[in-house]
Order: sequence, then structure tokens, then C-alpha cells
Amino acid sequence: MFIFLIALVIVSGCTEEQAESDDTTEQPIAPAVEENAEEESASAVATQEYGVRLDYTYFSPAELEINRGDTITWRNNNKQKIYTLVSNEGLFENQVMKYGNVYHYTFENRGTYNFSEAETPEMTMTVNVR
Repeated sequence: MFIFLIALVIVSGCTEEQAESDDTTEQPIAPAVEENAEEESASAVATQEYGVRLDYTYFSPAELEINRGDTITWRNNNKQKIYTLVSNEGLFENQVMKYGNVYHYTFENRGTYNFSEAETPEMTMTVNVR
């Protein structure tokens, strides 16, 4: 009977140690949720690029509505004319554009902006930035 009691004490001691070691291995995993939230907010603020052609006596398109952070790329598609792109609000210096040249501008502020071609008064464009 004495041997039976010693065996019982040893077995019960092993069981308690096992339970204690299980408690120490559990750890919370919270940072993964925060990283996913950051990725979702970054993708919600995606910007776009819009193309505008300078053809003969017009911009195509002549009106755009865009968001802050979006970019417009103007391209001269006329082989026979050199254009001078003008920002009527002075966002940038006049851009002399030969055939195939491009000019990029990123809009950071809300507002309505007007553009024209220096030698062709009827050639105008309006950009509304939300």
C-alpha cells in the first residue's frame, strides 16, 4: 500500500506540472489585426492618373473632375504643332511641348483650375479637384 501512495503522489505531481506549463505558452496575437487595418486604409486612398491629349485646337477631354492626389498627364499628339501649356492659376511654369512630349502634374489642393494654350485662345480646359 505504501508503494501505491508513492506512485499516486508522483503521478499527481506530473499532472500539475503539465497544467502549469500549458498556462505559460499561451500568448495573445493582436498586432496582426492592426496591420490589416493599416493596409485597408492605404488602399482606400489610391490615386489615379488621367491622360489629356493636345490635338489641333482642343484639349481632350476639356473637363475633368478628380480627387486630391490624382495626376494629370498632358501629351502633344499633333506632329505639326508645338504647344505651350499654361496654368491660368500659376500652378507651374508654362510648358513648351513638342510632338510626343508629356507633362505630369499632381493636384494636392481642392479647387477649380483652368488651363489654356498660349497661342490658341479658344483651346481651354477645366479641372475640378474634390
